[in-house]
Amino acid sequence: MDDYISTIENIIENSGRGLIYIDEKGVIRAYSRLARKVTGIILESDNVHEGGVISDGDIVIIADNAIGNDDDLKLEDLEYIGIKDKDIKEGDAILAVGVYSSSGLSSINTGKKNGPEYKYASNYNPNGELVLRTVRNGQDIESMIDFGRQSIKIRANGESYYMSYFEAVGHMVVLDGNTGSVKFFQARGYGYRREEIGKLLRGKAFLAKLTEGGTEKDRIIGTPYQDSIFGEEFVELIDKMLKSKKDEFYDGIFEIYKRGFYCNIIRSKQWCRYDGVYITIMDASSLAYLAEGRNKLIEQLEEYQRTKRLPHIRESIFEDSEGLSGSTPEILEVKQMAFRASKGKFGVLITGESGTGKTRLAREIHDLSGSSRPFVEVNCSAIPPNLFESELFGYVGGSFTGALAKGKAGYFEEANGGTIFLDEIGEIPLTSQVKLLQVLQSKKIYRVGSAKPIDVNVRVIAATNMDIKKAVNEGKFRKDLYYRLNVFPIYIPPLRARKGDLRELTDLFLEAACRENGVELKTISESAYRKIMEYSWPGNVRELENVIMRAVAMCEAPMIYEDYLALDDFELPANSEADDSSTWMDGNLKHTLEETEKKMLLRAIESSGGNNAEAIKMLGISKTAFYEKLKKYEIIS
Repeated sequence: MDDYISTIENIIENSGRGLIYIDEKGVIRAYSRLARKVTGIILESDNVHEGGVISDGDIVIIADNAIGNDDDLKLEDLEYIGIKDKDIKEGDAILAVGVYSSSGLSSINTGKKNGPEYKYASNYNPNGELVLRTVRNGQDIESMIDFGRQSIKIRANGESYYMSYFEAVGHMVVLDGNTGSVKFFQARGYGYRREEIGKLLRGKAFLAKLTEGGTEKDRIIGTPYQDSIFGEEFVELIDKMLKSKKDEFYDGIFEIYKRGFYCNIIRSKQWCRYDGVYITIMDASSLAYLAEGRNKLIEQLEEYQRTKRLPHIRESIFEDSEGLSGSTPEILEVKQMAFRASKGKFGVLITGESGTGKTRLAREIHDLSGSSRPFVEVNCSAIPPNLFESELFGYVGGSFTGALAKGKAGYFEEANGGTIFLDEIGEIPLTSQVKLLQVLQSKKIYRVGSAKPIDVNVRVIAATNMDIKKAVNEGKFRKDLYYRLNVFPIYIPPLRARKGDLRELTDLFLEAACRENGVELKTISESAYRKIMEYSWPGNVRELENVIMRAVAMCEAPMIYEDYLALDDFELPANSEADDSSTWMDGNLKHTLEETEKKMLLRAIESSGGNNAEAIKMLGISKTAFYEKLKKYEIIS
């Protein structure tokens, strides 16, 4: 080969891709070793066999994930190994073991001892396995289709024969009926060798398999590309590019030798001896590994950015807080604010939508202060208005009907010396807001029914998902209390505003869910990641965590596909051009909005398991508005 082409081939192969070069006349001038390896022209296994045909009495083992897809296997061909089952359909997955007869079904002993054994699956299950184990002539035989890992295995005569697939593949092993030795095994490149299962069952001879396949290169070089490259769409594109009068470039997944390959196709038209079509080729099933490599590179870049942006913050302090994970500027700013807040004892007000991780952040601020003292969390939206004071400040025995005789300490006493976290602070009634302000100013509390002050040293961290400034302007929240709480404000942005953290959060929640459920660590498919990135996440981090937990519980295979991501859509459907605009002008808009609002209420109640406080947090509305809407739509909860 010319030194120029040889140099290009070496450069391409060092990048992990094979090279095929077709000159201006349509003749193959280069077909690199890696290109021959990924297409199956060179075998990856050390196993070999001579050429021949399938003979009467041979034991045939078939493992096919889609009958008739790329294996040229017709349903009637199964009769060569004694199978005639009207319930088996084209496109089904099948595992089968039978004795071959060139005369077909009529001459085969279909008794229990020598008859065929088979399993088939009518519905494609991307997360399951189909397994068949049997014994023939004293040999253990096992065949398996792993839909999750997209691989097929046949084990016979003490050897395992694997085939991976991108879409569909037919796999077959043939044992000599007399000696029991392996007479034929299917391998990558069967499309090139024209050794599809159906053709071999119908009597076509198969070629000898050599480990290196050096002679195959000699057979290809110097031949017209139409004689050595098979794949209708791919060949048509090469033909089109060779006829082009200018440089062109295409890339994508193409079927070659009945397998999927990712190709970059470059047309060189410089009017020199090296003009033609250059093709770099990679097995499409390898794209998943490329994605994994890309993800690791992204992680390295994010780590570099994080250490450069916040070198003074010890990132390890956030490792156990999954909701605060991420490296986007938005979440880094939140971490930096939390670190600063932990160094003082002033009040902190955390704002943000429901599910963004306000509780986690409050806990982190407390822990970062190095405090081993109490951290008391109070969900203000879950306390009835008439019980706020007794719950926050405690009461003495007999102070009201239903009170314990010995009295009870309130949340502030429990948190003495530590931190009290008042979640949904906007839900505190105005009358109780006055008492809370007095406690923050005087650092003294009075139990309900008592005139004796109790000194408390408590740091207050408050949080709300409401527009607290709007509530102040509307007179629903005291301005003086707001200023007392809002000494150090921290805003947590919604997940949709920091989608760069989605992959890291997803991986963390996935690892945690697998660990908590005692299952082997699963992976997320690229299509599932794409679905995660496209979703708006109205429930924020909490919703993502629940979605991943549900997916782990539902998925039995090692990879989670997009079908297992149960995402709610609370958004109104967009008005399309096909909609009758008059329906939006005659009062139906109000009806549509009300129906959507009712649907959201019901979903929130269902998702929270009937816990109204949790449902209120999910919806991001006040408790009063929640109960008013329940009444309006006659929802019983």
